[in-house]
Formats: sequence, structure tokens, C-alpha cells
Amino acid sequence: MKQHPQAPARTTGRRRLATLATAAVVVSVAATGCTTGGATSGATGAGKVSTDTIRTVVNADPTTFAPVEVRNADDYAFNRLLFSTLVRRDENNKIVSDLASKWDITPTQGTFTVRSGATCSDGTPITASVVAESLKVFAAPDSKSSFRTLVLGDGPATVTADDAASTVTVKLAQPWTDLLQGMSLHATGIVCPAGLKDPKALTAGDVPGAFSGPYTLTKKQHGVGYTFTLRDDYKTWPAYETKIEGAPAKTIEASVNANASAVSNELLTGTKDIANIRGKDTTRFDGNKDFNTQTIPQGSLYIMFNERPGHPFTDAARRKGVAQALDAKAFNQAASGGLGETYSSFAHPGVPCSNKDSGILIKSDPSAAAKTLAGVKIRMVGAQVFGPNGAANTYVAEALRAAGADIELRNVDLATWSTDLTQNIDSWDVTVMGGINAGGTMYGALSPVIGTTVEKGGLNWGGLENQLVLDLVSKAMTQTDDVQRCGTYQDAQKVMIQEAHVVPLSSLPSQVTIRSGFAMHTFNGQPDESTMRITK
Repeated sequence: MKQHPQAPARTTGRRRLATLATAAVVVSVAATGCTTGGATSGATGAGKVSTDTIRTVVNADPTTFAPVEVRNADDYAFNRLLFSTLVRRDENNKIVSDLASKWDITPTQGTFTVRSGATCSDGTPITASVVAESLKVFAAPDSKSSFRTLVLGDGPATVTADDAASTVTVKLAQPWTDLLQGMSLHATGIVCPAGLKDPKALTAGDVPGAFSGPYTLTKKQHGVGYTFTLRDDYKTWPAYETKIEGAPAKTIEASVNANASAVSNELLTGTKDIANIRGKDTTRFDGNKDFNTQTIPQGSLYIMFNERPGHPFTDAARRKGVAQALDAKAFNQAASGGLGETYSSFAHPGVPCSNKDSGILIKSDPSAAAKTLAGVKIRMVGAQVFGPNGAANTYVAEALRAAGADIELRNVDLATWSTDLTQNIDSWDVTVMGGINAGGTMYGALSPVIGTTVEKGGLNWGGLENQLVLDLVSKAMTQTDDVQRCGTYQDAQKVMIQEAHVVPLSSLPSQVTIRSGFAMHTFNGQPDESTMRITK
């Protein structure tokens, strides 16, 4: 699956619309897993593993190799191998050094000191000017990245370099305390001068000197696989406080395969080393000491409404009725066979300030739901990736039908789903949304349901700008004290949940499955493929 276009296919349309799917939302069931932290390493097997290659799998071909254009989890996976960012997020969202050795942050400005010794894949030194020129592309008003707003806010931003001091300064038009965390995102990956000179070739992965990260792309065959080669001269690994054990692979071979059963077979027969799988095939590794497995949440599933004028869910009582008609545990069973976790927020639990208080949720009450939903005509569009053949959507539709609603459900493929919700905006009333929130911020979780709407070039699929919550976001962006900031975001979540603009339900789980002798870390709900290691 992909993401809000990040997941959906390669949707076309307005710049932000095409990428919007990317950032803030939508599940990328396709790719590698994410977890709340820690490492997944292969169990110690009887035989000694001796190799210089890691064989892994992605669900689909990447849509791009250009950082500013990343849209889905397969893009993210390859991006982490090829490009470095200024900072990274360690466990518990702690910011650590990548290309920046230190930083000085205020709500309206960030100054980053560039580490010495970093080089591009063609040997070009990574100076402050190299970093600044790459970030200028990301920060440009016509940036191709939907992550721009998540990192820099809506206003203009300026990027300057001081090579003598080895510093890069980013100045913002408005307070935006997500700046530092934003500089850890895949979309801010530093592109070297050779890549900036040829954007078209960069997108295709055809600029050998474009890469600032540990690997180069040395072979690609669409629909088949990709080969990455470790740079002999790469020394500036991210300074994670979490211990990264093992040796980086000299070669990473990533094949393309969306069939979970086939990928499981490859793992079990020893032809693949690390893969993320979903569904019933996860049970095939139960009790197998040759593998280490970890169930991780790939996305947050919640109900999202079309709140544009003329649709039934401009009525808060009807939205509340939907919440009352549903049972999160029953939904979780339909979506994942009960393997997921029920959630108290539309934001992943690993997102800073995510609500953990189930007391603010609207309680299930089918009889009360019937009083507001009886006879209401509802058009529901669901993505088939949510549960087997869209079982999660079917559960919701049947629960609303049981409450007396006159509901029409269309279970469709991901590309059709994202197109209908973002372009055919009057064709739907309610949907199950899957949020991967690649930015890992509360604003990233909120952006699909507040602010500028998709028809106006924004990220909001739901159609209600919600000025009250926007004002709370603006307030949070001025607060440098974490407790105060989380208090403000708690207020925002209460508005969204108690007024039933969203109905939190569950996670969409997948399983990171790793053969003996290998390891990979995941941080704050997302994998870091650059931490794949061979352990001996």
C-alpha cells in the first residue's frame, strides 16, 4: 500500500496534491516496517553467517530517487541508503547528529554546523554551501515536496551558508518549532552538486555523484530489483546513541515483490535476509528460532469524514453517531485479525504529544448511534489494503448499516481511493484513513484533516480547515517547553476527537522478519534501512 499519495499510487495533479499523500498521511503498507524503537536482530543460529551482502525486499519500485519528491515507504527505504540529512531521530525522538555536528535552534531560526570530513559519492567535500544549495531546493516556494510545510511552516524560508564557519542558517517567516525534527526527514536529504545540476536524472537515480549517504545505486531493473554498494570512503555515520551492532553490508540487494507468501518462502528457504510481511504469513515464523520477528505498527487507522458543505457529516451529531456505532476491538479484528493495537489518537503513539488518555474517546453505543444515523444516506470509499479485501471498510459499513444508515460502500484499489478522496471530492462522505505520518510530528498527523484543503493545493483531505485547531497549532509552534507544547497539542486532540472530526481506531500491523546473523533498527515507528547490519 502506499501513502496518502504517499501510499496511493503515483497520483497526478496539483503539486501538493500529488505529494500530499506522501507526507502526512496514508499508509504505505508496501514497505519496510516501523516500530516505537529498538533493534530487530536475527537470533543466534547454529551456523556462522559469513557474507558481505544483505538481501531484502520492497513492495514496489520507488517513485523517485530525488529526496524532495519522496512519496512512499519504498522511496523512504532507498533514500536512507543514499542520502544523509543534517540530523536524525534516535529512540524516544532524541535528535542526534548526522551531517550537522551541532545546532542552535529558536522558534524562527536554526543554525547548523556541518561536520568535517563528509564527502559526496564523487568525492566532492560536503561544505556548508553544498548543504545550503540542496536545502534551497527543498525550501523554494515551488518546492516539489509536500514535506516543506511540515518542516518550515507555510511562510517563506531563507537558507544561507557561511563556509568559513561551516554553518548553514535557516530563517523562517513564522515560529515553527518542528524545524529541528523536520531536518531529520527523508525529504531534506542532502543532494550533492552533481545531482542538483540534473534534476531529471536525479529522479531516475542516474547521477552517480549525487549521493551524500553511505551507499550508491549501482544497478536497477524496474519491477525486478535494485543493488546498492557501500562507499569505501564513507565515514560520517549518524551519531546514534543507540548501539548499532554488526558490520554494514558491502552490497544490499533489494528485490521487488508484493506477495507476502512468496517473500515468506524466500525468507524460510534462505534466499532473503530481511523483509517486512503482513497478514496470515506472519504466523509461519512462530517459534522458529532461526528468525527474530517484531510486530510493528505500519500506520494509524481512523475514520475521516468529508466535512465540506452539502455532505452529511457537517453535522457533529452524525459524526458522533458514527463513533458510537463502531467498536475499536471489532474493527481491529477485521483490519488485522486482532494483531494490531487499539489507539487513543489519530497520531501514532511514537509521535511526541500523542494522546494516551482513552477517556477522551467517544464510547461505543450502537443504540445511541441509531438515533442519529437512521435513514442517513452515506457514500463510503475504502482502500482494499485495509484488511483482507478491505475487511476493515466492510466492518465499518456493516456497523453503520446496523445503525440504520443507508450506506453505499465501494472497496477500491489504493490509486482509485486516493484519487476519489483528493480529486473527486464530492464523491464520498466517509472513509477509513491510514496515516503513516512519516514526519513523526503532531502537525504531520493533523495535516490531513485541518488547514488548507487539497482542492486549494493543501494537504487536508477532510475539507474543514478548523481554525480553532489551527490556532492551537500556531500556539504550539511558539512553545519551546515540551510540557507546555504537549498540553497545547492535547487540547487540539481533544477538539478533533471529542467533536468527532476523527475517530481513532487501531494500528495496521506488519512484521519485521530477520534471519539469523542480520539486524536492523527502527526508531519512533519508522525503520532506518541504513542501520541494516550483518552480525556474526
